[in-house]
Amino acid sequence: MPAAFADGPAAEPPPAACAPAAEHAAVNPVGDPAGPDAPPAPDEPGSRGVGYRTVTIVDQARGGRVLATSVWYPSRSRLPAPARAAVMSRETTPASYEIVPNVGLRSRVAVADAPPEAGPFPLVVFSHGSAGSRVQFASLAEALASHGYVVAAPDHVGDTMADAAAGRSASMVALASDRPLDVRAVLDWMLCAGHPFASMARPDQVAVIGFSFGGLTAVTSTIGFLRAPADPRVRAVVAMSPATEVLSAELLGRVRVPTLLLGGTDDGLTPVERNADRTFRGLTGAADRMEVVVPTATHNSFSDLCDQAYLAGDARVPKAIQTRLRLGALVTCVAPMVDAAQARQVARWYTVAYLERHLRGDTRYDRYLAPDGASALAVPVTVRTAP
Repeated sequence: MPAAFADGPAAEPPPAACAPAAEHAAVNPVGDPAGPDAPPAPDEPGSRGVGYRTVTIVDQARGGRVLATSVWYPSRSRLPAPARAAVMSRETTPASYEIVPNVGLRSRVAVADAPPEAGPFPLVVFSHGSAGSRVQFASLAEALASHGYVVAAPDHVGDTMADAAAGRSASMVALASDRPLDVRAVLDWMLCAGHPFASMARPDQVAVIGFSFGGLTAVTSTIGFLRAPADPRVRAVVAMSPATEVLSAELLGRVRVPTLLLGGTDDGLTPVERNADRTFRGLTGAADRMEVVVPTATHNSFSDLCDQAYLAGDARVPKAIQTRLRLGALVTCVAPMVDAAQARQVARWYTVAYLERHLRGDTRYDRYLAPDGASALAVPVTVRTAP
């Protein structure tokens, strides 16, 4: 195990003890978009291996609020081919994405506690949906890490699947402030000099990705909302099936950073017309905003729900979580709904390409974001853009 990770889960020191890591010089990829160095399609794995670790972040500024946080990061370690799986060593143990203790999916990509590759890399914070979990979009986090991103995903205390199953819940109004403050705390910890990932993460290339309630969290992280102030470190936003209809036109008009919205035509929880569509129209001040809508996609189509649903058969999973998984799968994972693997392909395609273009500044990805770029996808999509 690398020395930087040998101490096990780390906790955040008091804010006064934490100083930001040194600024990194801007280095953007270069190359001819149509030349031999053109990047792989954004839905394909990147060139890097993927490491995974869970850390514990304590926000002392909010009474010691504890944020269990999953981190995916570039690594030179890789899992062996399936035929050689029996020879796995300690250094090539697959990551496990647990929905409850000891019950989870084994990754086919990420290596648990793998040695990190030298950075610096862009930093992404992922905010899960209401009553969700930090591993809700593990496959997307793996894809980003393989393309050279560090991805940190906290469990939002009071609004996780485990909280819902146990009957614990914070008020939605309180959570609307707490979630952006969680994102801020994670950014503080990840960028803090001396912490395990500080040397890997670029403070000048930060994005927030969010799903559902997390989509609201992502958008408001840049402008502030209720008790949560704006975080100027956030340079780009991706919001999937966003619950943003509560935002006024005045608030939406404050957003200045590039923003990507993804939605589905059959989303009954956050209908695209009242959420992604309305938000796209309202982001009049956002640079290079974009909306992608997938036909017959439902609320959870972009997530890993359809892979995780079979875990409902494990007796160790609480009944309330079993029910949530089964009901979610029933309205997400069967015809006539879009094939979930194809919906996830769309999410990878546009998320990777959008962040490469608007966070890293790599113009080679313009062709994947162009209207005719969608022709390579397995499902038709509707794309809207505005400068």
